[in-house]
Amino acid sequence: MDPQTTTRPEPVEITLDLLYELLGIERHWEPIVLLRNARAVRGHLPPLVLSVAQQSGAAMGPGSLAELDRMRRRAATYEAIADELTLIPGARVLKGPSLAARYPRGVLRPLGDLDVVVPDEARLWQAASRVFAARPIDGIDITVLGAAGRRHTALALRWPSEDPMLDPELKVEISTFAYPGQSDTVPLRVETPAEQVHADLLALAEERFQRPFTVKDMLDLAVVLTSSDLPPCADIARAAERFRLAPELLELCEATSGIEALAPAVPEELTRALRDLVPAEQERRRAGDPGGQNSGNSSPTVPHAGAGTVRERLASGQPVHGMLLEKTAAPGPGTEAVTEEFSAGTLLRTPLGVFLLVDGEIVDPDLYEAARTAVRKGAR
Repeated sequence: MDPQTTTRPEPVEITLDLLYELLGIERHWEPIVLLRNARAVRGHLPPLVLSVAQQSGAAMGPGSLAELDRMRRRAATYEAIADELTLIPGARVLKGPSLAARYPRGVLRPLGDLDVVVPDEARLWQAASRVFAARPIDGIDITVLGAAGRRHTALALRWPSEDPMLDPELKVEISTFAYPGQSDTVPLRVETPAEQVHADLLALAEERFQRPFTVKDMLDLAVVLTSSDLPPCADIARAAERFRLAPELLELCEATSGIEALAPAVPEELTRALRDLVPAEQERRRAGDPGGQNSGNSSPTVPHAGAGTVRERLASGQPVHGMLLEKTAAPGPGTEAVTEEFSAGTLLRTPLGVFLLVDGEIVDPDLYEAARTAVRKGAR
């Protein structure tokens, strides 16, 4: 494939007409119907609809304008956090602000959360402590897993939105790996591609392991593929092959091509290159080829089976989750989490608090109470 033959599509123009088509709404309906439907689908679309409606001159009252202003402040909050955390050596933000910057001026890309990848656990706690110290964190989720003989951590910090009755909470997810993969078919991949646009496209494709693609994913893809700095399609395909995501990126390309207004944004040479790669990747998955790393998913659902199972999973590199028992008032000075055995299970002591490690969503109340007792005794 000759990169010189690439024909750059025209930039995507995000209009109300396009949003009507994406959401399957007849054009004669008023924008209020478009907004109502946007609230009913996945992808945090209302801010996008409101911003496009404002640009189109649609009638907007104080309520809709206030919501749009809140969402712009939300986006600015995430951008500020991204700027702060990328000062940490090796830290990298995926999707989020870098995708938003590619959207047409004035169009607000919805931001549900912020995804940050750091090179090691010390920097994870450094990044987490910065977020924790400056925001009213009221929820912490943690997953510990292993790959290639190394312990990895995924951490989510949550706090209330400006208007908790109307808007979703804010969340920053920090991890020591880039792409979690899926069960036993695609392994955890620690690194990211060197180019941000590759890293973002693969992060979009990776979402397919967690959920079906959404309208937001298709818009993201179309905006990226029509960017002036898009790398050659051959390079994108090679990145998808290296990171085991050719089938998922192809599915997203084909879904986007199925939208009449977005079809020109997807180069045929990209879909053709990905189709050529898919059979080999599917065969690797059928053969259980681990790609040289332990597989691991950041949010598996398995039944709880006691402390012994947790220790065994930790030893084998499989994921276990942390149930918060005690949150610190201020970030501690530590640079790593430490496991500690007690009579009934395993604790994880971190700079942000103490967690009970469990292997599922359902936790025995007696185990929980025993863990709380162990934490209180340890604090004396």
